[in-house]
Amino acid sequence: MYYLNRLRGTHSWWAKIIAIFLGLVFGFATWNPYIGVAVAVGYLAGESMGWGQWIGGIITREIKIEGEGKNNGIQWITSKFYNEGEYEYNVLALGIRGFYWWFLTFAPLMFIVNPIIVLSLAILLGVAFPLSVIIATEKLGDYSAWELAEHYYGGAQDVGIIILLAWIVFL
Repeated sequence: MYYLNRLRGTHSWWAKIIAIFLGLVFGFATWNPYIGVAVAVGYLAGESMGWGQWIGGIITREIKIEGEGKNNGIQWITSKFYNEGEYEYNVLALGIRGFYWWFLTFAPLMFIVNPIIVLSLAILLGVAFPLSVIIATEKLGDYSAWELAEHYYGGAQDVGIIILLAWIVFL
């Protein structure tokens, strides 16, 4: 996922390829094609929502939500804690967004893997989403940080997927 996440960010059709890949991986790992299909659909459902405004807000430390992400529930939840446009608002919104993405992807695995493990990994990947942007921004400080953040977040996804696969195969 280290490189695949960058490709997904560059060309949206890669999201469909990654979803099929994850579906096949988890379908074969569990020997259950229904779980494979559910993982693929969960990935696409979670990946499909916008988050670019929040990444841009972390990088530039300002944001104006105009369309992407405006009325999706995440904005509503985040606005209960911070005012729209604040740096912390962007970080929290992106964290919730990351949790949402990976919870939908990993939820079908709760029938096979301990649900606490699945939920913990979704939370960790949720935290890793804004953290990858923050670290990349500290390193580069401009919009090239976006690309670096996609690599960092892809690495975090690799760790989460490997943990789940190891749990399925070896336990």
